[in-house]
Amino acid sequence: MRKLNGTERAILGFLIAPLVPAVLLILPAVVQDDSSAFAQFMAYAKLSYCATLLIAVPAHILLRKRHWTFLSIYIAVGGAMGLALFLLHVTLGVPFRIPGLGPVSKMLLSLPVNTVGGVLIAICFWLIARPDRE
Repeated sequence: MRKLNGTERAILGFLIAPLVPAVLLILPAVVQDDSSAFAQFMAYAKLSYCATLLIAVPAHILLRKRHWTFLSIYIAVGGAMGLALFLLHVTLGVPFRIPGLGPVSKMLLSLPVNTVGGVLIAICFWLIARPDRE
């Protein structure tokens, strides 16, 4: 098996990394044998891939061009990506789907969930693509 080059690793990272938060977010539904787990996974995966295409891919291209390939920079970009998703939800008035909480509590809980999701995507991408090795 041959070694992947930087572009191939980046593509592989962009394909795999957005699935990590989606899998982690549906684990409670899977453990509880919830019939909506697959639908939740698809919704989270769509959101993760959209954010990756609109924010992470251009950010990666810019960061590589400037040779800013440290993990800490990618973590910051991932956090910003999660914050951008949160702000998009708030701006569009998308309901937050967390059972058993009031609307303000759902919104406040969604901020760290989105931010951590963005950071997880960035870390997973960085570990797969390893832009610091180019």
